[in-house]
Amino acid sequence: MATTTKKICESIISQDISFDCDDLSVRGLEADGLIINRSDIDFSATVFDDTLKNVIKTLVLKTGKRAYDIVQMGSTPFTGVQSSLNVGTYRNTWQHQIPIAVLANSPEVAQNIIDGLANGTFVVILRNVNKGTDGKAEYQVYGYAQGLRASEGTNEKYSEDTDGGWLITLQESAAPKSAMFYFNTDSKTTATQYESLKTAATA
Repeated sequence: MATTTKKICESIISQDISFDCDDLSVRGLEADGLIINRSDIDFSATVFDDTLKNVIKTLVLKTGKRAYDIVQMGSTPFTGVQSSLNVGTYRNTWQHQIPIAVLANSPEVAQNIIDGLANGTFVVILRNVNKGTDGKAEYQVYGYAQGLRASEGTNEKYSEDTDGGWLITLQESAAPKSAMFYFNTDSKTTATQYESLKTAATA
């Protein structure tokens, strides 16, 4: 009788922990990003890098669906974005958090943005200031594995931060990877694909 070999998931490191003087980490995010309704993604068509399994080469949206811009103002856009370790009984995972300030309050904003953020599930792509020497580090993806969901939301009328607008915090819990990225071939190709996500997908 044939026996099957069980694969054991190894958690190891495979690179020196040292400083690369030509590619030092730089803090911060660019002021613009994309938010996608998670249900609009065709996950079966996603293409990952053959070597770097946390790099998405191609992200495909369902017919008629598109990504939406997120633009944040101020000198430190997307302040509060962070990833933190969740220590589990059998396996450790990651929690990703993205605060989004919506500096407006109207019937359209409440209906088309805030109510959706409160109850939807999302994938967000943000652009790191630190892009890496080869561009692979620029576009970071949050919510692909488990989805980002609202964990907190406020509309404080006298807030000096939001000027009477909204502050919604999206959170992804129990994500298996510390970070995921969006990159295909080179920076120019990736930028073109990124911009194309803003246009409704055709069949």
